Amino acid sequence: MDFTNLQKLTQLDGISGRESAVREEIVHQLVPLAKEVHTDAMGNVLAFVPGKSEKTLILSAHMDEVGLMISYISAEGFLFFTTVGGIDYRTLLAQRVRVHTARGVLTGVIGTKPAHITSAADRSKSVPLEELYIDVGLGSATAQYVQVGDFATLQRPYEELGDDFVSTKALDDRVGCFCILEALKKVPHPALNVQVVFSTQEEVGLRGAMAAATGLKADVALAVDATGAADVPFCHPKDYIMRLGGGAGISALDAATITQAWLFENLKALCEQQQIAYQVRIAPRGGNDAGAFSRMGMPACALSVPVRNIHSNVEVANKGDIVAMIDLLSAILAGKLQLPKEDL
Repeated sequence: MDFTNLQKLTQLDGISGRESAVREEIVHQLVPLAKEVHTDAMGNVLAFVPGKSEKTLILSAHMDEVGLMISYISAEGFLFFTTVGGIDYRTLLAQRVRVHTARGVLTGVIGTKPAHITSAADRSKSVPLEELYIDVGLGSATAQYVQVGDFATLQRPYEELGDDFVSTKALDDRVGCFCILEALKKVPHPALNVQVVFSTQEEVGLRGAMAAATGLKADVALAVDATGAADVPFCHPKDYIMRLGGGAGISALDAATITQAWLFENLKALCEQQQIAYQVRIAPRGGNDAGAFSRMGMPACALSVPVRNIHSNVEVANKGDIVAMIDLLSAILAGKLQLPKEDL
């Protein structure tokens, strides 16, 4: 399978509330696939693909990624920042970032107090956020280019690891966007009416999807997202949540949604009938856009691609899991998911 479009989507920059570059590309790709494409006041991209039945399906993925926002500029030109979305501070030190300004994009590096003038005790601890800064190499002239409120994105090129893995920033959730777009290409004339939502500000509380959900109604809503996989050293298998290579994730429960029993069972049955690899996701912490649609009274489920090192610039996903997700979405678009004949 060709993953070129996944590479393109992940290399675009768009933290929560600053998704314009991603939105422009998504709209460009959706126009030939959908009958209606528009954006709303929250910056969500909404598209409609007419189907052959009276049933309506929502497919949602979020466009935003975690990142940084400049909160203070020192006289010497060092940039201090806050995080936008949940980032493990341990992953930030000594990383390159892209600082987005009105005068263009600047490359910066994240630093802290040099190791050779710190104590052994200090070096054994995680560096707190307030002791990190960005250096863009402009010294006291930095304030001529950067303003408080400018945002910065983690920088890391798309790479393939071995034969089966990809690593880059923003797999959460450009991989969900990629899977939906690929499924729409595979099934251009779906059995169901399809309302597509590419949402904003998911990483800071499902804000875009909450706004979009107030004006939508569907028989079922599926949020396609990345989720953390803890299948790594020092984690017990019972804590993995999901594992790379296990297939598409079907959520039973997370902090935002409990999937209705009929939908959960029918999604699993569909995977088994179509010989699509899948795994069950139970995540007591964290949620995604499925929660927004569930709160508006729609049966909803989160479908997840497992990702290691999530919310970092070295996120890792398995190609087979991504293909399994595209196959599952394609089967659903083709009308193979059993839906209730009447409203529940």
